[in-house]
Amino acid sequence: MSAPLSSISRHAGALVLAAVLSGCFGAAPPVPKEQYYRLIAIDSPEPGSQILPGIVEVAPFLAEGVMGERPLLFTADQGQKLEQRNYAYWTDAPPAMLRDQLIAYLNAAGVADRVVQSELRIASQYRLQGRIKRLEQTTGGGNGGVIALELSLIDKNSDQIIASGLYEAARPAAGDSIDDAVIALNAGLNEIFANFVADLSRRG
Repeated sequence: MSAPLSSISRHAGALVLAAVLSGCFGAAPPVPKEQYYRLIAIDSPEPGSQILPGIVEVAPFLAEGVMGERPLLFTADQGQKLEQRNYAYWTDAPPAMLRDQLIAYLNAAGVADRVVQSELRIASQYRLQGRIKRLEQTTGGGNGGVIALELSLIDKNSDQIIASGLYEAARPAAGDSIDDAVIALNAGLNEIFANFVADLSRRG
């Protein structure tokens, strides 16, 4: 038995409507794939003379609000407004990632007998504290990356600050992509660590 004429008409009308809507709006764009990035001090320092006799412990860096979250940040007005990148993340939360990079850098530079994570609970003579002040891609009027870290080295026996300062590096990027910004941020991170070691050397 053939289908009623009205049923065929309704089915045909639905097909026509679907074709029209498809033509008007087109196919939905593909969802961008998630990307993951690392903060790395790109240059290995030349080992120097030991500055601190003993062991230095380093805790995860402090960070307020979005500064400690994994989505990458960008700004188009010198940091007045920060926005999170969709589908672009750090491989680890910045407080832990920056701490681990600083430990590796200071050990390579040979500034102390050992530099370790505070979680290891090894008897240490010094405590190194860090705070993330800026960590973002800059866009609109100058592509690049800005990183600013507050670093303080404390003698645990006397509870006196040996060295403390705000270290900031703004590096231009080769282009406007996230990859270019991360390269700029890594170069800035290396600059900050090198300046911190130089300050320790002057106080040693």
